[in-house]
Amino acid sequence: MNIDHIESFLFVVEYKSIHKAAQALFLTQPTISARIKALESNLGTQLFLRKGRSLILTEQGKSFIPYAQNIVGTYRESQMHMQTF
Repeated sequence: MNIDHIESFLFVVEYKSIHKAAQALFLTQPTISARIKALESNLGTQLFLRKGRSLILTEQGKSFIPYAQNIVGTYRESQMHMQTF
């Protein structure tokens, strides 16, 4: 599991769009899509249902949100802590 994949997941959830998440992260849509697919593969579950251009968060995706937020938050906190040394 990669922190960038988890962060991308949270951006897609926030923006409800791979395109908008890609813009916010200064990445391409294929990069975000690949990150989401890799995360889904790693977790062994589908996080989004893809219907045409729209994404619908699955129940598994919804339940993963607080874990993803915790992981990213802890990572950012550790970065700030390590910079104080």
